[in-house]
Amino acid sequence: MTLFRIFATIAISLWCLPVLALTNDRSDTITIESNSAERDEKTGLTQYQGNVVIKQGSLIIEADKVTVYYLNNRVSRILCLGLPASYQQQAAEDGGLIVAKAETIEYILADDEINLKTGAVLSRNGTLIKGDSINYDLKNETWKAKGNNRGEQKRIQLVIPPSTQEAKD
Repeated sequence: MTLFRIFATIAISLWCLPVLALTNDRSDTITIESNSAERDEKTGLTQYQGNVVIKQGSLIIEADKVTVYYLNNRVSRILCLGLPASYQQQAAEDGGLIVAKAETIEYILADDEINLKTGAVLSRNGTLIKGDSINYDLKNETWKAKGNNRGEQKRIQLVIPPSTQEAKD
């Protein structure tokens, strides 16, 4: 397989990432850096290992290992593993930065959802949520967090910053 074909396959397969992106993120180039990559042409399964960094506009994903899953020749799921793995992107609606970290980050494109597992942390507009697992619905901007009786994060923690109001003259 030629280098051009590999790059074209990666670029096309990650084209689905912009569902969450700012409008101008969609027109930005996708870059992927890793220590190694492996693709199975029959299944379309692609794995990147070793200090993986994916960038497209404001979107940045960093992980030790990233696996891209396909359904009907389209990216359906992206699984990121790390200590921790991280995801960040400017929100289109208010321009706030969404930052997520966990040992496992699962991005399900069809549901427009990010699932954070083990040591999960989600930050948006100054609000910080910690738990063993957090499910974040990007389209509806809703989240669910859970603690774990067996793990370090037994209960969830929510930190809400004080609201700032402008004084009226």
